[in-house]
Amino acid sequence: MIKEHLKVKMILLVLTSLLLISCKNDDDIPNHSNISTITITPKGVPTRGVSGYVLRPTQQLELIAMAENRDGTAQNITKHVTWHSTLPEAAKMNGSSVVGVDIGETDISARYNGIESSDSIHIKVAYGKIKNLRITPAITSISKMLPVQLKLTGVFRDRTTANISTRRWSSSNEDVASVSITGLVKPKKVGETTITARKGGKKATAKIIVTDATLEKITIFPLNAFEVRNNIVMAPVGKKTHLTAMGTLSDHTTLKLDSSVTWKSEDEQIATVSNRGEITPKKMGKINITATKDGISGTLKLEVIHAKIAKIMIEPDNKIETPHNKMETPLGHEIQLTVSGILTDGRRVENLAAHVRLLPTNAATMRYEIGKPAVLVPVALGEATVTSTVDGHIATSTITITPEVLEKITITPNKMSVPLNTTVQLTAKGVFSNSNKPRDITNVAWDTTRYDIIALDNKGKVTSLKEGSADVIATKDSIQSTVTITVEDRLASISFKEKEYYIIKGGPSKTVEVIGTTQGGSQILLKNSSLKFHSNDPEVASVINDRIKNKKQGMATITAIYELWSDEGRKLLAARMRITCIKYIGPKITCRALNI
Repeated sequence: MIKEHLKVKMILLVLTSLLLISCKNDDDIPNHSNISTITITPKGVPTRGVSGYVLRPTQQLELIAMAENRDGTAQNITKHVTWHSTLPEAAKMNGSSVVGVDIGETDISARYNGIESSDSIHIKVAYGKIKNLRITPAITSISKMLPVQLKLTGVFRDRTTANISTRRWSSSNEDVASVSITGLVKPKKVGETTITARKGGKKATAKIIVTDATLEKITIFPLNAFEVRNNIVMAPVGKKTHLTAMGTLSDHTTLKLDSSVTWKSEDEQIATVSNRGEITPKKMGKINITATKDGISGTLKLEVIHAKIAKIMIEPDNKIETPHNKMETPLGHEIQLTVSGILTDGRRVENLAAHVRLLPTNAATMRYEIGKPAVLVPVALGEATVTSTVDGHIATSTITITPEVLEKITITPNKMSVPLNTTVQLTAKGVFSNSNKPRDITNVAWDTTRYDIIALDNKGKVTSLKEGSADVIATKDSIQSTVTITVEDRLASISFKEKEYYIIKGGPSKTVEVIGTTQGGSQILLKNSSLKFHSNDPEVASVINDRIKNKKQGMATITAIYELWSDEGRKLLAARMRITCIKYIGPKITCRALNI
């Protein structure tokens, strides 16, 4: 039995591999940049004005997704879209077919590379008018030791069928076998009974023959084994494996035993098994799993191996998440793409050695360098889809290329000191994601931290009001830049404080004092150390150690020079005083000093 099971499994694996290979042919992948709308319709069903359909439970309706292109053409993209059911409990998608599950209503839509279908199909799942009922199996022979589950099928007036439920089950001979409200028949002794199910005024019957056949053998089969080697089931750490137990009776019939057996693990530190045959591998090792009923046991050899990859993801290094968990990047932003994985034990592994491939698109190109992650290079607006495969696991990510975004604002000039009561124009330029060269931008919001120091209009024009420092902020698209404006009440002119001097021969000389007048009209006494003095005739008069020295009678001009530095450069302020020294008969020499 195990060999036959393995042979069937190998055939299925080969067929699945061929199917996957055929699906990887990218020649028929639609050019999504040309798609304008997507419409969905049932296959082979008249749809004139019809947007809703009624299905029975288990009934299927195949759907078709068509893309309408901007150039007026159309293409079938059924196998490329992602289907969505608003209520999978009522109807779910199986490939491109919607399958009725249970009573209820749902809407089916399709999505491809961020484009939603322009319409949806309303599906109502309901039972129609029942023509008759059928119980399966209609006749069955069972051992008095083993129960059997019956199913009720409804045959409707439109000739469709569906499994239906009812609570109205009965047995004609309760001494031979009883039946539950779910259709589970429990044999009691050898004999015959008729099981009846009723629904909607209809009924169906099944004949149950209870024999004294006994259980002779139990065989365990894995339902979703990772791998089977030499009749040993290989299970990675963390990956659950489901088992089923088949019983062989003395009359050579076989029955699925399922939960009626007792499951046991030889070592629960290596793997545990639930009462429904679900194995949970915990650590590496080899053990036996046993299923037992009525003293009969079946054994399956299990080897727990190291954790394997259960899922892979393509993850951009600087992705931007949207509400729909969609990835976006603006023009100019290259993205490194790495492949990560989730192991069967739940651990995460980064930077898997996997090739990331770009599906055909006009929106981006891919750059590869040895030893480095693949880089997605956006070149145009649109969507780029990348895919990667690791150990049979396939990951796909779609990245939307959005318009360029503002990344930086530069203000010119970037720092300045301005005189009081003057005006200066600031200019803001933007640096965008797809260029390093600043360019003019509009709709900039201007603001300042000190409106008492400067006045600022909505065009960036600054007028200085009083001394101090103020920050000017330019804002656009949540991007800000700041420049500091320092307002100074600078000197506008200088002059000598005294108009004339009287110097007594042999007496002390006169101290020189120079007054500075600012743009705001304030006057300050300047330190002589900040001034330079010059005389056109030092023999008549000169300034030495902040004092006027006189040696002889005559006329001289004293010049005071103040050096002023600003953002505009170097500026010199000057004051001149003419000194005339006249000798009188008396013991004094009077020198008259005039500001000129």
